[in-house]
Amino acid sequence: SYNNIPFETGLVIGQVLKIPSKKAMAPVSEAVPATATTNTKPVAQKSTASAPVYHTVAKKEGLYGISKRYNVTIDDIKKWNRLTSDGLVEGMQLIVGYSGTAPASAPAPVLIKEVPAAPVMVKETPKPVRTEEVKKVNGGFNGGVFKSYYEAQASAKSVTKDNGLAGIFKSTSGWEDGKYYCLHNTAPAGSYIKITNPVTEKTVYAKVLDLIPDLTENRGLIIRISNAAASELGAPAGNFECTLQF
Repeated sequence: SYNNIPFETGLVIGQVLKIPSKKAMAPVSEAVPATATTNTKPVAQKSTASAPVYHTVAKKEGLYGISKRYNVTIDDIKKWNRLTSDGLVEGMQLIVGYSGTAPASAPAPVLIKEVPAAPVMVKETPKPVRTEEVKKVNGGFNGGVFKSYYEAQASAKSVTKDNGLAGIFKSTSGWEDGKYYCLHNTAPAGSYIKITNPVTEKTVYAKVLDLIPDLTENRGLIIRISNAAASELGAPAGNFECTLQF
């Protein structure tokens, strides 16, 4: 039927026939391997508990010197040891901090990051940092909160008077709570001293923390007071003349 030849006629020698050809293409299927993903959860490691660090109190040693030696605050030492006063006894064991081994860090996971063909770089403009000097202003506590403690102490024993140079040390106490502190070589730790600036005629009442450290800068001083106490006295920067009663 493709060459329009009737069945009855048949074929003739040399006759050209049209024979159609067909190309069959078998579909090729590709197996796509499935990608398996595994979620791995990090294993948390327990940290080693901190161990207390102890200090044995030496003769005439006070909380101020110990706090400076171990770079901690007096309030921390009192809290760790449940102390209700500043008085210490020779041979006393004090907790002055805690030490421990930091937990080992788990190995960082390897991340495969796809890099885009044309990464877009966004540059952030840094903002100017504004710094302001914070100036502490004494609250004006009329001598401080230890005034009544000194008066009770003075009524119970005889009062010693002295005069000479006072030095100043930095402290965070006194600016907002009126608690003034000092260092003195005669008055015992935990007692109270009345300090007067003869120039301004102002007075503060300070609690003795410890002895004056035996340093070159302290030679010739009869007392060292906190900077908050010096501010209340209207004292100049550096050493100044004062009178003491204790």
